[in-house]
Amino acid sequence: MTETQHGPAAIRLDVWLWAARFFRTRSLAKHAVETGKVEIGGQRPKSSRAVRIGDALRVQRGE
Repeated sequence: MTETQHGPAAIRLDVWLWAARFFRTRSLAKHAVETGKVEIGGQRPKSSRAVRIGDALRVQRGE
């Protein structure tokens, strides 16, 4: 994440999942989001949703 004038910048959900090493590739992270294996605040987001500090993520791994 980079800093902006108003605080930390947001980053795409699929990019963050890949960078945090939950998934080997960004496309695998995107697929997990699209198939409902990732939630933010109890809701199913799109892979392009911005993730910010303080967001609560739930990531389901495996089958």
